[in-house]
Amino acid sequence: MYEAFTAVISSGVPFATISPPPDSDPARWRHFDLQSGSGCHPDPARAAIRPVFPNLRLNVLLAFLFSTLLAVGFAVLTDLLDSSVRDPEQVHTLFQTDVLGSLPMVKNWRRGLVSTVSGEPGTTALVRSERTAVAPPDRTVTGFEEAVRTLRNSILLGSFDRRLRSLMVTSATPAEGKTTTAVHLAIAHAQQKHKTLLIDCDLRRPGVHSKLGINPELGLAAVLQNGMQWREKLVKLVELPDLDILPTGPSSRRAADLIGRRLPEILEDAGSDYDLIVVDSPPILGFPEPLQMAAAVDGVVMVAKAGETNRKTVGSALNTLQRVRANVVGLVLNSVTSNMSDSYRYYGYYGKYYRYYKPAEND
Repeated sequence: MYEAFTAVISSGVPFATISPPPDSDPARWRHFDLQSGSGCHPDPARAAIRPVFPNLRLNVLLAFLFSTLLAVGFAVLTDLLDSSVRDPEQVHTLFQTDVLGSLPMVKNWRRGLVSTVSGEPGTTALVRSERTAVAPPDRTVTGFEEAVRTLRNSILLGSFDRRLRSLMVTSATPAEGKTTTAVHLAIAHAQQKHKTLLIDCDLRRPGVHSKLGINPELGLAAVLQNGMQWREKLVKLVELPDLDILPTGPSSRRAADLIGRRLPEILEDAGSDYDLIVVDSPPILGFPEPLQMAAAVDGVVMVAKAGETNRKTVGSALNTLQRVRANVVGLVLNSVTSNMSDSYRYYGYYGKYYRYYKPAEND
């Protein structure tokens, strides 16, 4: 446009005789007054000192605002969609059941336990011996052991109506950690110089023998099927003289049908010799014999894996136990981590406590 106007001026054509082309934009001729013959030269376009678009400050502010809203919305949605049990307050609100204790997750365990077996029978990482070359326990294992001792005290000292002489440890579904909890509870009680009997009543899938590193040929299954004396099948550990174990032996579904009749007799017979009898039972849902065991023992403790066990599953198992009028002592949350709830943040203090109060080597 500017070049065309310059060409017109140099040609000497009067302005009055010039008219805009019919297909041109009238706004492009607003600088020229063709009737009076005057015009002005438009300045060439120049770049602005500051960019008009994009507004960097506004964009950063909007990005921060929308990212915050997105993060909050995602957290709220995740919490709404999470149907697992996570913290004690939630369990008490949903099921009106107390959480007896919380066991922290131990990542460096295999099958939930440290596998360190020596050549001596009955020597495992669960039962530490001075003759066994076991590495010093790390902070997580120490925290787990302290949590088990706290759980033991919460179970035994919290029952003021009557003293618990027999305790069944179970779960709603498999792989919740009930066997590990039962074994550790029995060991913790035996370490306090109390006579303790651990009975593996999970005749379908026994696991106590593998946790303790024992391999008995016969056990509770033979007692139920062949009428043997249960005291003859006890296994004793040299490292824990106050702990006796009645393993299952070879698994048997036929023996599982007989447990309801013989278990009350065994508990009554052993009640005078042992301070506490810990029974490891099958999961509640899907098997009939745990209900018979629950009616025979003094108390039932249910184990649930925090962040994984479904709330409806736990509620269904608790309702099943209530129908048989079992004495449900409470719930144990297993495999908890410090980021699940504010209730678990104190687990990280175990290591600091032991490092602060670690005695000198020459003391």
